[in-house]
Amino acid sequence: MTESIAVPDSVAAWEERYSESDDPVWSGSPNEALVALVGDMAPGRALDVGCGEGADVVWLAEHGWDATGIDLSTTAIDRARRAADDRGAKADFAVADISTWAPESASSEDADRRGGFDLVTGFFLHTRLPDTREELLARVAEHVAPGGALLLVSHATMPPWAAEHNEKLDHGMDHHREPVSPNGDFALLIGASPDRWEIELAETRTRQVTSPDGEPAELDDAILLARRV
Repeated sequence: MTESIAVPDSVAAWEERYSESDDPVWSGSPNEALVALVGDMAPGRALDVGCGEGADVVWLAEHGWDATGIDLSTTAIDRARRAADDRGAKADFAVADISTWAPESASSEDADRRGGFDLVTGFFLHTRLPDTREELLARVAEHVAPGGALLLVSHATMPPWAAEHNEKLDHGMDHHREPVSPNGDFALLIGASPDRWEIELAETRTRQVTSPDGEPAELDDAILLARRV
């Protein structure tokens, strides 16, 4: 495999990305797919993997979910906690790596679901850690409780400004060995997970965004919503 420096590949690199500026990295608004696909779900326990500055976790908490967010960056988690406090949202956050993290034990009356979440989300988990995307999906999926849902949203195409980010920020899209697709992610999921899964939604959606230069642009998101059965 060709070596790539397109995306941070260590805890220190992710921490540097968040801490190099006092300004937030992200908008502070929840992801469109989260609002559209989770808004009608009955609230339960939710885990957001790679939660960044916590906007999705805060939204979940405000909509009745017992929400937890984890991220590699201490700065990101500090900002997430402040965002939750500022909005009066009750949410849990931890600086953690999904490959080693385990949630606190559930109560004794819920022992059969210990460590299980009714919803696990992963937005733009484009990383070389772990070594393969199949490993990553396996580690994320193992936290979904029986009957629970897994929502993955990924870049389906390269953002127009990714090449420039590669040069300036050592962050972009050329770490993809092939484009991410919802059906491709589902194939990896069922290959990596010992559990049975069903697709509830697998599609590519176009999203209107503002580029780093302030110009309107479109991005294609690969969206997979799968249910553990």
